[in-house]
Formats: sequence, C-alpha cells, structure tokens
Amino acid sequence: MRACMALLGGAWTPNVIWQLSGGARRFGELLKDIPGVSPKMLSARLHELEAKRVLIRTVAPASPPSVQYALSPLGEELLPVIDTIVKVGTRLLHAAGRRPERKRRTRHPEA
Repeated sequence: MRACMALLGGAWTPNVIWQLSGGARRFGELLKDIPGVSPKMLSARLHELEAKRVLIRTVAPASPPSVQYALSPLGEELLPVIDTIVKVGTRLLHAAGRRPERKRRTRHPEA
C-alpha cells in the first residue's frame, strides 16, 4: 500500500494517469487538459512516471519529432483505484452542492 500511495500522492500524478486513461496523448494535450499544472511540473511528472514504468513514452519519427505518452500495463492497473477516487470525489462535491470537474477523455463514446 505504501508504494502505491507514494506514487499517487505525487503532485499531479493522479491527474496525469486519469487523462491518459482514454489513450495516448501528446504533451500539449495533457498541458491543456490539466488546468493549473505548469509545463515544468508536467514534464517532471511524466519523466517520473516513465521511470517508474507507469507510462510509456513513444517518439514518432517526424520533423519535428512527435512524442506521445500512454499508460503501460502497470499504469492501467491503477485505473480502477483512480476511478473509485473520482466517483467518491464526485459524490463529495454533490453533497457539498458543487459541480464535478470535466470527465476524462474516453476511447469509446459509450464508455
């Protein structure tokens, strides 16, 4: 439990994993879809998650190179945990009379 909580307790880590749950994303997309995160912090978090094998960084041979980030199989194992946290957070916001944030990007509209 300690190792998982240490990972999820990092600033912006759950947000990054949540945004990648819908599929591979580029840096600019993640930066746009995670309000409040700075480019420096997002870059640091992506490097950390890659080093911990939670996500996979893919560089496409183009000019300029295109980099995409996607969850690894280990990263995908975190999704049920984060999904539960989001559901409880949504209920807490409703109980407080506030609106929940925008949902994650999904691969399939019916998902």
